[in-house]
Amino acid sequence: MNTSKTKWNPEQYRLFEKERNLPFYDLIHLIQPQENMHIVDLGCGTGALTAILHQTFKNATTLGIDNSPEMLLESSNYQIDRLHFNEMSIDNFQPHHKYDLIFSNACLQWLPDHPQLLSRLASYLSPHGQFAFQLPAIFDYASHTIAQELAEDPLFKEAGAVGLKPNILTVEEYAQLLYRLGFEKQIVRLQVYGHLLPSTESVVEWVKGSLLTYYQGQLSPEMFQEFLKIYRQRILEKFGNLSPFFIPFKRILIWAQKKAE
Repeated sequence: MNTSKTKWNPEQYRLFEKERNLPFYDLIHLIQPQENMHIVDLGCGTGALTAILHQTFKNATTLGIDNSPEMLLESSNYQIDRLHFNEMSIDNFQPHHKYDLIFSNACLQWLPDHPQLLSRLASYLSPHGQFAFQLPAIFDYASHTIAQELAEDPLFKEAGAVGLKPNILTVEEYAQLLYRLGFEKQIVRLQVYGHLLPSTESVVEWVKGSLLTYYQGQLSPEMFQEFLKIYRQRILEKFGNLSPFFIPFKRILIWAQKKAE
């Protein structure tokens, strides 16, 4: 999947910051602290959560990477000694040293071929190195299936829309994969985060900051506005115009630790 044209907007992404950040903190609590850890945060966004990750593990050296210049504009606010940021895609990430922790918060779902991806990333870990990442598992929910159906509509397909197919595996597949890659310890869990949003319309605002950025990058501004208009109509038809609106947001949280070499 090519996400190079994805239109990330930090302000839109922050609209539901509290809800988006909950799994980040749950993921951090799974990590086993070590002295002087070398950490990389894949898909660090603005760097705000990377700074929290860095502060949590004292004396760490932390690198945050992201391929969105728009998101990274704010990272200079968080850069300090031993905490740095680089504009780089995960595909091009080839470190010259091993890391004690590879961390990724709601990013790897954009990348294909997770068996190959996780195998490559695991090779960058030191003995007893840890891998911690979380992924949305909501691709079967109407917020995502409606967008997929719209992308297949001739109106938008002819304009350049390509449906976003999920890249994530099942929790069982991740557990098996981690075992094969030499992780001696692991926690793999599917968790439902129940978010109470102001209204059904809020679902649209939520996905405008994440999922719909993918389609925005494919379509002209005029066609994307038409896409957004029909998407909003179908969301309201599906759920009704409710206030407040409850959304059961599924996520996969994974922590694993490698064997000593």
